[in-house]
Amino acid sequence: MISFRKAPLLATVLLTSTFALTPTTQAQDNKPAPAKQEVPKPGFKVEMKRGEVLQVIASELRDDGQAAARKYGQTAFPIAQSFGFQRLGQLNVNRKVISDFDPEVFSFFSWPDQASVDAFAKHPDWPAIKATRPDAWSELKVYSVELQDDLKLQFDPSKHYTVLVAWLKTDEAIGDYNKYLEGIESAVERSGGRFIYKMRNPSMEAHASDPAAPHQLTFVEWETTDGFDKVQASQEYLDHRQYFGTSIERVEFYWLKAPS
Repeated sequence: MISFRKAPLLATVLLTSTFALTPTTQAQDNKPAPAKQEVPKPGFKVEMKRGEVLQVIASELRDDGQAAARKYGQTAFPIAQSFGFQRLGQLNVNRKVISDFDPEVFSFFSWPDQASVDAFAKHPDWPAIKATRPDAWSELKVYSVELQDDLKLQFDPSKHYTVLVAWLKTDEAIGDYNKYLEGIESAVERSGGRFIYKMRNPSMEAHASDPAAPHQLTFVEWETTDGFDKVQASQEYLDHRQYFGTSIERVEFYWLKAPS
């Protein structure tokens, strides 16, 4: 429930020591070389288990909100951490395609389980801290879902990402929406893209928007930024776009990038 856009991010400092081999003894010379450590991939990853809670937070910082955002993080983050809250990484918004909302970042967080989220929400200091969100952000949308399956994602700075936040006309319209997504999937793959995660039926918190939660956030990874243009020119898209029209009430659509 916390966002740190334009505010200092927590960093982990790793201390390493280097020991030079010396020819003082044969035993030292014959010691096996240390195992080669795997170099972490750039970007960030999401590795979560079934039953954990994923939060994706889209935040639009006020022009004068940096100090308030910093204070919010300094007060809320330690309390949330005590309940197992972790920051996983963020995708920066490169371009807003469709939206009245203008977020700078989509940040990813995890909780051990729903019970931990509920316990944090009952902390006596939390209501007063939460009430300061409007001082820092023009809007802060918190999408949350309890995972029904294990989840592994790798966000790569060399790739490009889109997220489509979809509000459907009715709950039953999910059938047509799935027909649209499934119908264009081959065109997405042929155009250098792949569906990587569908966040279905999340809850949503917001202080400046319609409180109705979207039905789905759909994340797609792309090799190039013209991938969706190619999809729209495909026969698969032309054959299935009717299902988008029959299912969608409104959408937000953004191009995203992982920090390098």
